[in-house]
Amino acid sequence: MDYLMETIQMIEWKSILLVLAILALDIFILKVIEKGSNLHPELKRKLFHVSMGIVMLTFPFIFTNFVSVAILGVFGLMAMIALKNTKLKDTAGTILYSVDRESFGEIFFIFSVVIIFYWAHGDKILYSIPILILTFADSAAALIGKRYAKTNLAQYNEDTKSLEGSFTFFVVAFMATHVPLLLFTNTGREECLLIATIVGFNVALIEMISHGGNDNLLIPLTAFAFVSTHISYSVDKLRMNLLLIAIIYVLVLIADKVKAFSKLAIVEAIVIGYLTITLYGIYALIIPFIMIMTIMRFPKRRECEKDNTYDMRIVETNVLVPIAICAVACIIHLKEQLFMTYVTTYAMAMIVNSYVRFKYYIKMSEMQSFIWALAKGIVFIFIPGLIINWYQFGNNIAYYKLIAMVMSMILSDALIYHKKKNVENEEILISNGYMHMKIVMLFTIILSGIELAEYFL
Repeated sequence: MDYLMETIQMIEWKSILLVLAILALDIFILKVIEKGSNLHPELKRKLFHVSMGIVMLTFPFIFTNFVSVAILGVFGLMAMIALKNTKLKDTAGTILYSVDRESFGEIFFIFSVVIIFYWAHGDKILYSIPILILTFADSAAALIGKRYAKTNLAQYNEDTKSLEGSFTFFVVAFMATHVPLLLFTNTGREECLLIATIVGFNVALIEMISHGGNDNLLIPLTAFAFVSTHISYSVDKLRMNLLLIAIIYVLVLIADKVKAFSKLAIVEAIVIGYLTITLYGIYALIIPFIMIMTIMRFPKRRECEKDNTYDMRIVETNVLVPIAICAVACIIHLKEQLFMTYVTTYAMAMIVNSYVRFKYYIKMSEMQSFIWALAKGIVFIFIPGLIINWYQFGNNIAYYKLIAMVMSMILSDALIYHKKKNVENEEILISNGYMHMKIVMLFTIILSGIELAEYFL
């Protein structure tokens, strides 16, 4: 009871009410401008985005504890939900919801600010850089892209992304990182340039592959992760990391010879490559690279597959679970223990996708597809993973864990066999991709649970 009373007393109600009043005034002013001029819906949305971001930049100066920001976040979420789902949508809500696309960007924005404030632990630079990028780079890229875009990077059902908008994003993100580091930290000049280049390049790529407003979550979290880790790196390590980005780019271009991926899917592969190295280590990159190189090669693509191209969202469904394992392993410092779980997620993804390919495009029987898909996942992903694990960590895996991993691969194959039993024609659709991801996620959770339970218990 005393703790609850102390927590309530800590809440900075004046600052919360001040922020809410400013945001309400912001909406009112934009409504007045809206009535007096014919603003484009996207411009109205971005004006609110920028003004909202500027207000959020003041948080380290007007709030001293996380509880106050979390409560403000709850109020903000309630306001956004009301603007979207009540009669307010046709009045004040037109500032945000008159665009002709479904987006949860404003919800993600609030979550990002609350999370970043908590992670920064009062460090004004670590908090400010991600919010600066989110506030100004995202808006500048959207507006420049709308006005001057000539080179569309999107294909198929992907969200429209332009080269001009992405370059603008990189420039603004670079400056939003470089200037604060240079002026307000003891980081060296070359280190500032290298960190800003790495952060700007990676968040620009993430902006390219974002959709549904999730860039408002992915961009600041990624920017925070890169700045908070890279700021302590030596200049030699930063140079090496920049070189790694270039090497990954070349490797992805080599893999693109398969000609099965869209432009933005290739961009996503670069992002995943660098994230994998940053979170886990360069040895962990071997597994996804093998998957990219072999998934459409053994056997060779048939003529009927020439028009089948994986867009970024299909690729996303194959890499989200492994990247989540990378993040968990990094955060709780269990890279060695979770490496084979990470490998098995890619093996299961290979098996599920190969079963579909063997059955519908290579025209094998269901049982042949089952056997060859399982064999492909084990030979090309799981066994190389065991070799890497032995070489990197030098440890033997308990037999019951190996059995659990092999059973996960077999059961994932069996589950896709069951799901596709009465399906006549398979298409490269995002709905199918998410169904495949759910199968992989199910067994990954079980494997992770086994490993974590043994470690902590």
